[in-house]
Amino acid sequence: MEFELGEAILVAGAFLVGFGNATLGSTGGLLLAAMASVLPPPLVVPAHAVLEALRNGVGWYRLRRAFSLQIVVAAGLGSLVAIGLAAPFASVVPSDVQAILLGAFLIWACWWPAPDPGRRFPFRLPVASGLTGASSVFLGETGPLLRPFIADEPVDPTLVPGTVSAVAAIQHGLKMLAFAVLGAAYLSLIPVLVAMIAAGALGMVLAPRLRIRLPVVLVSLLIRLVVTALALRLLAIGAGWL
Repeated sequence: MEFELGEAILVAGAFLVGFGNATLGSTGGLLLAAMASVLPPPLVVPAHAVLEALRNGVGWYRLRRAFSLQIVVAAGLGSLVAIGLAAPFASVVPSDVQAILLGAFLIWACWWPAPDPGRRFPFRLPVASGLTGASSVFLGETGPLLRPFIADEPVDPTLVPGTVSAVAAIQHGLKMLAFAVLGAAYLSLIPVLVAMIAAGALGMVLAPRLRIRLPVVLVSLLIRLVVTALALRLLAIGAGWL
């Protein structure tokens, strides 16, 4: 019964995330927080990688005429090397430590400003994409870490959204492949992942038709509060308090 309830929570969360992405543009880690609250810690990042690779892949396809190929290639190469080196270590992180890492990262992503990319230096983008890609092997998300570096490149601002989607799709796709090679239990997740993909797509389709008028600031604050509550629960679980 608990697993069935967990599946329902994930599917409902995927719908809300799809709806929120279509209306707000971002849902602040809500999907990752929901998955971390239901799935066993070793499956959270692999399952999240599948959904995010698909979501960002769709975003990249929609913006396929508006992205920087040069940035995508540089970031993709850095991600390939770093994710390949980092992925084997994901399985040795204890579950309680992984819960703490995810909880702390979600709180940071909700309330702290994006990292300052700093001064440019040779090969900064491959290095930055490698570091963000390697971090996402343990933390799941890439967007909050990656976007500031891409936006700081000498590129037309109109190309930034498509470029971020492209690089994020590549990073999540590389993680998905790495976890599959390392034996992640994807077969056991196929039913719930398919249901979540369908629910997320439904949310994106219905969003412009329902036209629910809510203050964006209020909705964003509610999302951050929900994600923070789930993140605090992860911290408590990791610390052995729950």
